[in-house]
Amino acid sequence: MQTIGLVRLCNPFRLPVGTRPTLTLFQLSCELRTSSQLNYCAGPTSSLPERPKRPANAFIRFVRSVRASLLAKNPNATPGQISKLAAIQWQVLDPASKSKLTDEYMKEQAVWLQENSKYLNQLTDQQKNEIREARAQKHDDKVKREHRKRVKELGKPKRPLNGFLLYCADNKAINLSKEENKLEIKKMAEKWGKLSDAEKEPYTRRAAEALVKFHTDLSKWEEEMMAQNNMDVIRRKNVIIPPRKGTSKSLSRQ
Repeated sequence: MQTIGLVRLCNPFRLPVGTRPTLTLFQLSCELRTSSQLNYCAGPTSSLPERPKRPANAFIRFVRSVRASLLAKNPNATPGQISKLAAIQWQVLDPASKSKLTDEYMKEQAVWLQENSKYLNQLTDQQKNEIREARAQKHDDKVKREHRKRVKELGKPKRPLNGFLLYCADNKAINLSKEENKLEIKKMAEKWGKLSDAEKEPYTRRAAEALVKFHTDLSKWEEEMMAQNNMDVIRRKNVIIPPRKGTSKSLSRQ
């Protein structure tokens, strides 16, 4: 029973492609990403032994087989767009081809289930806890990414640059590589530290003015969000939570 529970914890068993309900094009286009994300847990500093790699399902195999031709026809397409184009072709793929890909997946899946069971049985309690913590952290990171995406789509005002970053924006070289940019920022920090308060004043003043405007715009935006009942994107300190029924506060108001 413990083994079965740990299997579900790390890799919930997915139904064979042929037995799944029909997926939308969007779901199919996401399949490549979500399948690969299930093979996680062992990070660079992890104490976990190397884990058997889950085989690619039928749809992912199909995407891999057509990706090169789709890229040749659509050289400027993003990976997500390529996946959507592949999903369209998958929808009209003949049953025989789908069946062949599914059979290949099922054979490799049977072998993987045995290897994965042996892998899980050899884990210590500490390693099992490490898996749980990694899964929880991954979930938290996903929630944060989705929240950032949501507030961006809703037009949340962006926090302005501080004085130092404004100084960098005005004086830093452009078109630098990632490593060059790190070195440039370090040099700018040294120069900023040597500036007098009078030399820093134009930047700190601009930053302060921008911050005042930001808080004003943010308050207006949150009022709009409350009017639209988007309470999940509002800072908690600005949300008035009504007392629960049966508490002394709620009874005193009756």
